[in-house]
Amino acid sequence: MSILQTPRIHFKGQISWDPIVTNNYKRFYNENTSQTVMTPTETMQQFRQSAIESVKTGAGGGNWNPHGTHRVQFFNTAVSSVDLGKGPVTTDKLVGAPAKLSAMLIDLEPYGACTSQLFFDGISFGIDGGCRVAAPCNQRFTARYINFQRNAQGIIAGVASVNWQTSFSKHGLQIDVHKSDALAALHHALQDSDAQGIVVSFNAYCTVYFDDPSLATADASATTAQFQALRDKLTKGGFQPNPARSQVVGTIGVWRKDEPMHEPGDRALLPVDNDKAFVAAAHARQGKGIMTVDLSNSVSETGMDLTKQDLGTLQLFLTGKTDPIASIDYAKYDRKAYEAGAGIVTFDISKVNPVDIEKGQLELHSSKYGLLLQETVLRLIPHTPNLYLDQGPAGNVKFTLYSRGKPLHQVSDVTLFQLSASGGQVTGTQNLKTDAQGVLNVTASATKGTVYAYLPVPAKSAPPPTQGLDTQVNTYAYVRVRQADSNIAAMAPTWDNVYKYVLINWNAMAPCMDNWLDLANPAQVHQYASILHRLTAPAAFENYLFMPVTRDMTAGQRSLLYKFLDKPLTSLTAAEQADLAEKAPAIALKAVQVAAAPTAQAAHAAADAEETALPHFTQLSRSLRNPNNE
Repeated sequence: MSILQTPRIHFKGQISWDPIVTNNYKRFYNENTSQTVMTPTETMQQFRQSAIESVKTGAGGGNWNPHGTHRVQFFNTAVSSVDLGKGPVTTDKLVGAPAKLSAMLIDLEPYGACTSQLFFDGISFGIDGGCRVAAPCNQRFTARYINFQRNAQGIIAGVASVNWQTSFSKHGLQIDVHKSDALAALHHALQDSDAQGIVVSFNAYCTVYFDDPSLATADASATTAQFQALRDKLTKGGFQPNPARSQVVGTIGVWRKDEPMHEPGDRALLPVDNDKAFVAAAHARQGKGIMTVDLSNSVSETGMDLTKQDLGTLQLFLTGKTDPIASIDYAKYDRKAYEAGAGIVTFDISKVNPVDIEKGQLELHSSKYGLLLQETVLRLIPHTPNLYLDQGPAGNVKFTLYSRGKPLHQVSDVTLFQLSASGGQVTGTQNLKTDAQGVLNVTASATKGTVYAYLPVPAKSAPPPTQGLDTQVNTYAYVRVRQADSNIAAMAPTWDNVYKYVLINWNAMAPCMDNWLDLANPAQVHQYASILHRLTAPAAFENYLFMPVTRDMTAGQRSLLYKFLDKPLTSLTAAEQADLAEKAPAIALKAVQVAAAPTAQAAHAAADAEETALPHFTQLSRSLRNPNNE
């Protein structure tokens, strides 16, 4: 990844996470059928109450945010430094400019932690009219290399950290240089023949829940009290989201040809067994006389003050050699250095034959604890890390083979393991080969609604992973197949069917929907027909505002919903029309006029009725992003 080359731009701050986590539990949600789990006699309100009851610690608990919105926001996040080849500096005109990201956090496989992704429309660093780099989304952010041992302290996922990455093509990319040397250098670098655009990578760590950092070190009773307080608020009613927040450091660099969009493709230094210290995976890139290493996800903090663990001198070795090729001291990776350079460090290798390094196997050692990381030379990296399919024809998953951070264009043996949704059990094994370009093509079955993972190993008849998927060691791709629900598609488009087999799922699971659309109200649902068509269309799947936000509507559910939405208002039942007249009398009146009007006039009246009924899409978008009009 070219954040390991210069120019690069660093940013730091915080990020908020507001997912609904009710669907993380099998008792509430079936990820194979994409259905909310409700007992035959349970109502939507009873389901919501059950979710509130699960807001507690201990057995049957842990649901810390049943009223979430899935929204993710950078806040208090800004460009912190730039590096043009001589280390981070803070004097560039871009430093201090805000970083802006609004996204939706969605897990393809909601029970686990390996498939998180951020859907968003665009990202920017800077301000309109000033220094700025901004780009529309090309591919969602993907979470990789989850480090479950980042911090000894913390509750829920507070002990973990994760790298997020995506890339942006030159098309649509805006760079307003003004007087920023960094943006001028970035603009110049993008003229290189192998420059495809920019890459943005950030590490999220030290997650705080209930807006209370002290819970990380407090007695368990303090966390229990916070769960109880949230439960009490939810029981009293009203909308009660409970977002978490993390620290963030990140980097912008040039995205170059043959580099993956969503995860690092550089030389991978992976953890080894060391009972004295754990350091998470890192990635390295060799330059002229230097080796740049990304330690953004690697070295733990010792506490909530974010002090970095002192590992002594960090040394780079080549496997089989007794002397290090380069080293850095603690001051180069402590908290101050980490936040200044987003965890990216540089080793001086100018005294070593570069060919020896290019052909060797890298190791990272600690002067205190010995070997920490060792390079895995061959890696198979997926093109699409999280693939959604509808039940029916098979899909395709591709992996590219990399050797020491570069694509290896040759036919090579691969052992492909198919894993269960949890990643813990091998359910199938294939011996395959890459093509002459080093690309592995895998036929992904879509015969039934299910979730599974692919874990490729670049070797023939490799032994299966005994501990299942290891996010620090393995590359992988997940597939989610949404069942066809053809029986639902064949149903009559009555309101009872649409609500029972489609809308109740998200009405029960997502109380946040109440803030702008009552999914149990046929008049309101029909009133927003045009907007619902646009927000649920498969072509809008990657958009920030796609519905349902969880991306789990089946083809059968969509078909039934659309048949209901496409019915004229006058074909609703008498009860539905009465409800419509009570809640939207102007629209109901125009509908009656349309039904009685001559054909030519009816078309104009229908258009007027829709214009009256439906707010402008941009206005809706703004209202969803800022429901309180603040």
